[in-house]
Amino acid sequence: MKINKLFFLGLFAIALFSGCKDEDTTSPYDTAVSSKGGIMYDKFWATEAGFDQSNAHLVTLNAKADFFRCKQCHAWDLKGTLGSYNNRGPKTTRPNVSAIDLYAYVQGKTSQELFDGMKKTAGRRDISYDLSTYDPSTNATAGDQMPNFNQLLTDAQIWDIVKFMKEGAFDVSQLYDATYTGTYPTGKTTFANIGRDGIAADGDAFYTANCAVCHGTDGKQIPNLDATAGMTVGKFIRSKPNELQHKIKFGQLGTAMVGEFDITQSQMKNLYKAGTNTVKYPD
Repeated sequence: MKINKLFFLGLFAIALFSGCKDEDTTSPYDTAVSSKGGIMYDKFWATEAGFDQSNAHLVTLNAKADFFRCKQCHAWDLKGTLGSYNNRGPKTTRPNVSAIDLYAYVQGKTSQELFDGMKKTAGRRDISYDLSTYDPSTNATAGDQMPNFNQLLTDAQIWDIVKFMKEGAFDVSQLYDATYTGTYPTGKTTFANIGRDGIAADGDAFYTANCAVCHGTDGKQIPNLDATAGMTVGKFIRSKPNELQHKIKFGQLGTAMVGEFDITQSQMKNLYKAGTNTVKYPD
């Protein structure tokens, strides 16, 4: 009888520890999707982001878009006023740009700290706030606050944005050289050495395989890219490398251009290096 008791106790212990091994320890960050986060950073309520298009706040989001888009306050390069948005001053239709270099900031934070920061409600702008009263010179405080994302996003969606910030965003200093002069909001950005040490021939091959079918071999097949008169692929690369890197990787929302979600930093450098050739990719 004693032997049987020991035997069954042993079986119980094995079952207990086996159950512990099978327990799912996957974190929300592990299951988050960086590509979706990159789309949401651009415009979280876009169809491409999977946002509920019957959401009651959609009218407000569309009417006052720049008060809700992450990229408006933190810029395509995530550097805010310390980067390429040093001259994007506020208007009654858009808030001030953040003075935080978000790319550098996230490197020193854990994913949980970033998630908690986005989940905060204190000091966040309620969705009910009347943004029609926003005036950067007299009434900017609430309008310049981050939205209360608890009212707009699920935890899973916030984790997607966190993963984009931690893993999906490019370090643009590796893609080009930029000189930022003056002070916000009248600063100036000058780009140079676009593509840095990239390999142009490899960039040409990437373009041919992934871009030429829509944009043409010279990048001029679709006119007026980004709703800008005379904007070609080559001109976009050379004039707005801060912006185009995000749209190449995460897509041009509202168009047929989906993102090259798996593009690496090296491939982006190669593509940018190729784009500096004004003969192959003219204005």
